Amino acid sequence: MERNIAGEEAREMQPTVCYVGGEDVHMRIPLLLELQKRGFGVLALGSESGEKFQEHGIFYGRYPLERWITPGADLRALVKLFNLLSKYKPDIVHAFDTKPVLMAPLAARKAGIRGRVCTVTGLGQLFSTDSLLFSAIKPVYKWVQRWASNAAQVMVFQNEVDQDYFLSQGIVQRERQVLVRSSGIDVEAFAARALDHAERAKLRQALDVEGQRVVIMVARLVKEKGVREYVEAANKIRQSVRDVAFLLVGPIETEEVQTILADELRGNTNPVHYLGQRNDVPALLALSDIFVLPSYYREGVPRVLLEAGAMALPLITTDMPGCRETVRQDWNGLLVPPRDSSALAAAISQLLSEEEERRQMGARSKQYIRDHFGLSGVADAYAEIYAKVLASPIREKVIR
Repeated sequence: MERNIAGEEAREMQPTVCYVGGEDVHMRIPLLLELQKRGFGVLALGSESGEKFQEHGIFYGRYPLERWITPGADLRALVKLFNLLSKYKPDIVHAFDTKPVLMAPLAARKAGIRGRVCTVTGLGQLFSTDSLLFSAIKPVYKWVQRWASNAAQVMVFQNEVDQDYFLSQGIVQRERQVLVRSSGIDVEAFAARALDHAERAKLRQALDVEGQRVVIMVARLVKEKGVREYVEAANKIRQSVRDVAFLLVGPIETEEVQTILADELRGNTNPVHYLGQRNDVPALLALSDIFVLPSYYREGVPRVLLEAGAMALPLITTDMPGCRETVRQDWNGLLVPPRDSSALAAAISQLLSEEEERRQMGARSKQYIRDHFGLSGVADAYAEIYAKVLASPIREKVIR
């Protein structure tokens, strides 16, 4: 367990919230910092290294967590999680992502933690494909999730479709659930990370996109994110339009069943320039003209859409749960059907041809994200949830 300069005495004077996630739990550091401003002590547990938490002076503990289903490793993760929670005894454990949402409430209840909250950040790959394997796993998932939901006092959903599914399947009780859209974004802080004009011109030169309009997609390279549809749409557009560059940014997920390999994106005939995983995404968004996410992955609310909107980009995404929440059709972006590269190409072409429309949509995106997904509002919503959890008597009602 890595520790910050705050001592045990400071933690004892305020309710402490422990965030439990996986390899990207650092994405919730801004939310943890906002909770600190509201009087909460904060710490986090995850499977990443933890340097970013040290930079912000936040307690961090590491436990092993595999992305895919691995019973032996999952049991070891559950035991480690229980041991960490038993040792540090936060007042509230709040889990994000699929596996932590299954494990953390059970481990926290066993460890005697009073407050147990889970956020369902989408239903993931299990509900994004129709393979026989995933079809066989779904009933098991629902049974385990029902058990875990019973151990949580509050289940938080990021979109209504996921919320309705859990309710209709009897996975969660109506009185134990609430909707909070996304984990929030500090729009002004993110927008401030854009490069100035000279730096932007230098980056454009380095990417060889000078004098071109830039379309960008940022995502993990898995099929359900719509990577192939993006490449197909780019091919269609480049047949008649030459002064446009298509960028693709994101890591290759070697553990995913439906991963896209870098070899598929190489070659002179591919119009998409694959940049790999980058640490300068805000700068890349700032030099772009259009953001695209043709995902049919079961998202919660994709953070990358919030980031693109915060950078005042028009958004093109699919009419899918989580994605559609970020776009008002023909106002700050365009919604297209999933798995439809022709519709995607048409939407991109529409915005490429209308510079003023792009500019207006981008400005509206920034305002829309600020108004509906602002970090301060999300932090207020969670602070209210935590206060109610700590004030309410614990009722263990079994959902069958």
